[in-house]
Amino acid sequence: MPDIEAHRWWHTIDLAPGVSTPGSWDLRPTSALLPWPDVAGKRCLDIGTMDGFWAFELERRGAAEVVATDIPHCDGDAPPGRGRGRGSPEPLGKRRFALAAELLGSRADYRERSVYDLDPTVDGEFDVVVMGFVLQMLRDPLRALAAVRSVCRGHLLLLDTVSVPLSLLPAPLARLDARRGALEWFVFNRRGLIRAVDHAGFEVEKATRILRDRPGVLAHDTWGHRLGILGRSCAVLGRSANI
Repeated sequence: MPDIEAHRWWHTIDLAPGVSTPGSWDLRPTSALLPWPDVAGKRCLDIGTMDGFWAFELERRGAAEVVATDIPHCDGDAPPGRGRGRGSPEPLGKRRFALAAELLGSRADYRERSVYDLDPTVDGEFDVVVMGFVLQMLRDPLRALAAVRSVCRGHLLLLDTVSVPLSLLPAPLARLDARRGALEWFVFNRRGLIRAVDHAGFEVEKATRILRDRPGVLAHDTWGHRLGILGRSCAVLGRSANI
């Protein structure tokens, strides 16, 4: 088996029994808690795939076709001076995706594509779209969701970081630059995330409670994660009006 330790992985991905990538984030426990739609036999899209965790999970769940999109760097949409290459795993996820796909025997189709550029005349339409921890990194999250809606003829499963109230006072639906020094533009709270999916033209069917993220072996266990201030997320399942 190729030397997976030679790469700085973003995701923890099971490649074989007892063999996993040493990723910064372990999404396996989170995946088990999501309100998955039926993906068996469906055409699916994974937006912001990085190493490919969600693309391979869609295949594992029986998807007939998986398209995985990402851009080489997030610098183009990241707040100034906070590109993905600064102190994070190697910015080019395409190599890691290709290696994991080879080891898994995956047929997922990797395409370099910004979420803003999704186009049904070019990309076709998808039965299920997964968007995991992407919205927070986008300068224009509502424009991105509109582009997703244009190629989605079925369900959108959106998972994103959420802010949690630190007091009994009402919290804003979204905060700009909520976590200084991070890659995010806007961080929604749970109600805000539901509202954003609704405004994009999806009928919200389900939303999870607040979930705890699981840092992988390469991630730092910060005081914010230990206190539960950081590392919180929520998943929203929306249904296109086309079905």
